[in-house]
Order: sequence, then structure tokens, then C-alpha cells
Amino acid sequence: MKYAMRSLALLAAVLLLASCTVTQQLSLSQNQDNHASFGFSAEEFFIAVLEDFSDFAPAGNDKALMDTAVDDFKVSLTRSPATSDVTLVKEGDNTWAGSFAFKDLERLFRDLGAGGRQTLLTLTDTSMAFSLSMENYEQLVPIIPFLADPNFEAFGPLYNQGLSEEDYLEMISFMLGEEGVPAIENSVITLKVETPQPIKSFSGGRKSGERSYEFSFPLIDFLLLAEPITFSLTW
Repeated sequence: MKYAMRSLALLAAVLLLASCTVTQQLSLSQNQDNHASFGFSAEEFFIAVLEDFSDFAPAGNDKALMDTAVDDFKVSLTRSPATSDVTLVKEGDNTWAGSFAFKDLERLFRDLGAGGRQTLLTLTDTSMAFSLSMENYEQLVPIIPFLADPNFEAFGPLYNQGLSEEDYLEMISFMLGEEGVPAIENSVITLKVETPQPIKSFSGGRKSGERSYEFSFPLIDFLLLAEPITFSLTW
């Protein structure tokens, strides 16, 4: 499968206010010699917004906030016993790309803080399922401390339960200016999975090849989490 679920999490967090286009690719093999790659780019408007939240940046750190967040994510990946060959580079002013090898994706989730009983991801030799809802959102927060920061909590699902998309975007317009609305509306997270064997069945997303699957959702779906974000496939 081509896709690092954890990337999805990372990007969703870093993207919370840094409107981006994110593509995550994960390749699974039968011998567990798996590989993940990802890339994302942030709009200049939201980079400026992030920099305004100076409380999030450690005292005495002269590095840009977005660069610091990305560097911290790289450290987390590198420290996990479940990963190897971690790379994460800045390709442009607001563009990053990375990759890593892994043996056990569920172990990686646990290492990153989801806990031994995490329900975000289920992976077997012949299937994969991902489900994020308000019921297990707290499992995602330890993986991405960014989500628990007081400066950003107000923009996430815990603070906006029951809020309509229209009301949420109106709030964003009031707090961040008119540029904030289209920036969020244009932000999409795309997951691509390449399976070891031909795909037999799937739910959510679309089959793009005999062994290829693609799942996309708007960033605002994560910010509101009014409905669970789920997909599954078997091969």
C-alpha cells in the first residue's frame, strides 16, 4: 500500500492552520519491506498566520514555526523503532517532501502516542482500515501535540462540535480575514495506497488500478469531524 497514515495525521495537524495540498503515498509488500513517501505545500497566507502564534514557538528558537514543526515530526519518525531511512527535506519556501521505510504501521502509530488499544488503524496481511471520529480523536492528539496547543485547539473539532461548515468558515473569516476561507476550502488531503495483491474490495475513495487505491477529503472535514473519516480495502 502506498501511504503513510501517520503522514495523514501529521499533515492534518501541521495543516490545521497552514492550508496545504497534501499527498501521502504508502507501499506495502508481502515481506513487510514497506515504504512511505509524502509531500505537502502551504499557502503563504497561512504561513504568516502560523508565525503570528508566537507562543507555540520555543523561546530562543529563531527557526520559522513551520520549519520547527516539520523538524519535530522528523525527530518523532526517526526515534520510532518501527521506522528506518527517514528523510524529510524542504524543497521550496513552503514545500516539503519526505519518505521512510517501516515494518509495522500499527506499531508506528503506537510509538507515536496512539496507545496499545488504538482504533485509528487496523492492518492485516490482506486488509487495511482507517477510521477517525470524535470517539477516537483523543488517540490522534498524543501523536500530534500540535493539536493540543491552546493556540490551535479552537480551530479543531473538539471546540467546533455541531458547528456547520458555513458557520465555521464565517468564524475563520472573522478571525483570520477573508483570505482564510478560500485557503481552507482549497485544502485537500489525498491518501494513495498500493497493495501487495490485486484489490478485492474497498469502501470510500476509489480504485485507480489493479493494486492502486486513492482516498481524498477536504481539510475542513477534519477540522469539523462532523462525520467519521473512514476507508477500508482488502486484497
